[in-house]
Amino acid sequence: MTAAVALAGWAGFVLARWRVWARGDISLFIMSGVSKYSHPGAMRPPIGHVPLTGYDGQFYYRLAIDPFNWGHRAYGITMDHAYRYTRLGYPLLAWMASLGHIRWLPATLVLINVACTAVIGWLGGVLARDAGRHALWGLLLVAYFGTVISVGRDTAEPLADALMLGGLIALRRDRRMLACALVTGAVVTNETILVVPVALGVTRLGVLLGWRRRQSSRHQPSRHRPSRPGIADLTWLVPSCAWLAMQGIEHVTDAWQAGAPGDISRNLGLPFQGMEWGLRADVRGVSWSHLGMYDINLIELAALAATVLAGLFVLRSSTAPAWERLALAGFVLVEMVLATWQFWGSTFGDGRAYVDCYLLAIVVLLATPPAPAGVAAGTGRPPLAAAASLRLAMPPRRLAAIAAIVVAALIVVARRRILFE
Repeated sequence: MTAAVALAGWAGFVLARWRVWARGDISLFIMSGVSKYSHPGAMRPPIGHVPLTGYDGQFYYRLAIDPFNWGHRAYGITMDHAYRYTRLGYPLLAWMASLGHIRWLPATLVLINVACTAVIGWLGGVLARDAGRHALWGLLLVAYFGTVISVGRDTAEPLADALMLGGLIALRRDRRMLACALVTGAVVTNETILVVPVALGVTRLGVLLGWRRRQSSRHQPSRHRPSRPGIADLTWLVPSCAWLAMQGIEHVTDAWQAGAPGDISRNLGLPFQGMEWGLRADVRGVSWSHLGMYDINLIELAALAATVLAGLFVLRSSTAPAWERLALAGFVLVEMVLATWQFWGSTFGDGRAYVDCYLLAIVVLLATPPAPAGVAAGTGRPPLAAAASLRLAMPPRRLAAIAAIVVAALIVVARRRILFE
């Protein structure tokens, strides 16, 4: 049911954007520019183009034509940064789904993202039911306003996040090899997902250190010993090694620009510096006569802040596994606190870069008990301890308030992108 609702909603958005903004040209979703990176005269078959330099979708399209051609310039498109090559999951899947037919790629890239929103909707329903909630609460995972950009401009976040969420659910069910494959796929689709293997590695390290301490105790019953090193460690080792291997291949095949070091220096900076600069620019640009791009930026920030802060607030009371809670903290650090001006100062990305913070916050919120133990047990008036912990619960009315804020922001952003680039 949740998959069908998500599919209907995002397919409706795609149809509206295709009819209104793209005027029936699905290739415009690629957002190929006319200068600097894309060279229309050298592109065969011809596709639609937007003014100026375009957007990230043109680089995914370039790799989807031939995922194994890592040249600096090919098929009429020049790469802007070397790290594009290591985000191979989305273009590789599009290349396979299109059977190598270039003319099918514009539609294939869009269809993959729409299908991934349906998968995320289904996974959200699974997570909601796992927490004892109605499956429809899982639709919050596909209600993020930044997904408008991913679906409307052919970028990789829906696929990466579908794989990541699938991996997290597989871990909850102790299906380690499936989780390993899914998380690895997510990492080679979008390297930001490396936060999940890092969180898994940190939690596993704690378990292994506990095992070593108990190994030194002769009188410790074996049933109380934590698990030994083994297959569980593949869930963080394999994705990390896969990313390192991609970096190595990129460096050997095309050394025109530093990959990972350049990525880190451009994307990460001093704590809160980029956020502060971006917020100042948005406040200075506020329009009091109409809903402008800076006003929309502030609406997006308010919705994101409400969700992420709520998730951080209930971090200790949530029943989500330790690695999921740690991943939320890691994503907030990487995607928000350390993010540079190029993200916070953008009026063109609509919060696309912060999607993982949002998703993990929703996962943590769904797994937070709706009421303290004393209230849930039906013991009448809650005891003092339960009353004190009530603020750390996530009853349906609080979740509904967050949902209302998020959906309002989604409507504003979706309307804007149906009408404009």
